[in-house]
Amino acid sequence: MLKICDYGMSSGLDYFITKGCSYPEFVDRTPKNRERLAKVYSEVSVPKDLESQIRDIHSHIRLLVFAENWCSDTVLTLPILFRLSEISDYVDLTVIPRDDVIEEFKKNYLTNGKAKIPVVLFLIDKTEEINRWIERTKFVDQEVKKIKSLDLKKSESYRSVVEFYMSKGTIENTTKVLACELIKTDIIARSTMK
Repeated sequence: MLKICDYGMSSGLDYFITKGCSYPEFVDRTPKNRERLAKVYSEVSVPKDLESQIRDIHSHIRLLVFAENWCSDTVLTLPILFRLSEISDYVDLTVIPRDDVIEEFKKNYLTNGKAKIPVVLFLIDKTEEINRWIERTKFVDQEVKKIKSLDLKKSESYRSVVEFYMSKGTIENTTKVLACELIKTDIIARSTMK
């Protein structure tokens, strides 16, 4: 299991948790991308077999997500995580506006030297990290790289990426991957409790 290091006056994840908010509070922080966040949420359809497994979760899991709603990966991921958290009373979602804690984030959560978001920490007992998911699925990453490799103007490239992110297939792929990560976290948590 991964334990988070202490830093500054606050220790471990408690510092980040105190800086967190609910998904609706996060959405209310700024008008940027509210329509896209709402569209993704309305398009989320959790496959029945995965939904059933999420309903069977009995480990208390906190999803601690570093995010910003100017980020297309956040706009895709966060509404899906919120929808997944609504399925089980044992799953809580806390969103940490990354830019509010940027220095602490950089000390603890850089990915290959970069401050990528969203970073999703799957926690049990509020402070024990069982699983981590960063930025986007492999499918989404490959498709975004393809779009960016085209000889498009920056505005056209951005529009193409946004259209891809808002597509039903992209939302379905990301939903399945995140649902499986949540279920995997529960399986790991149950095995550690025995």
